[in-house]
Amino acid sequence: MRPKKALCRFRKSVLAIASALTLLAVLPGSAQAASGTYTYVTPSGQSIQGQDPSSDTCVPLTGGAVKFSNDTTDTAFLYASGSCSGGWGDLVGTGATWDAPTGAQALAVRFGSA
Repeated sequence: MRPKKALCRFRKSVLAIASALTLLAVLPGSAQAASGTYTYVTPSGQSIQGQDPSSDTCVPLTGGAVKFSNDTTDTAFLYASGSCSGGWGDLVGTGATWDAPTGAQALAVRFGSA
């Protein structure tokens, strides 16, 4: 009877390992990136372009942005603070452009789906 219990435990272990490996293969990795480019215009008129930004990472917009174009595969979330926190987070969808309200500027962006 003992060999039967050992075989049963072995099968359960194999099933648990197989399930874990399946989850690892299906779930996306944490180091994702948005494909494409984004462009922003600073208050002084300088145009700056970035490419393939990391998803869910705060990216400072050097010099600030009064206009932002999102040609990446992810939604862009614009922030009035350089740490992607604060009062507002405007959304700029894929292929969309944002113009700052008078007197405002975005100081950081985070790309992602939510």
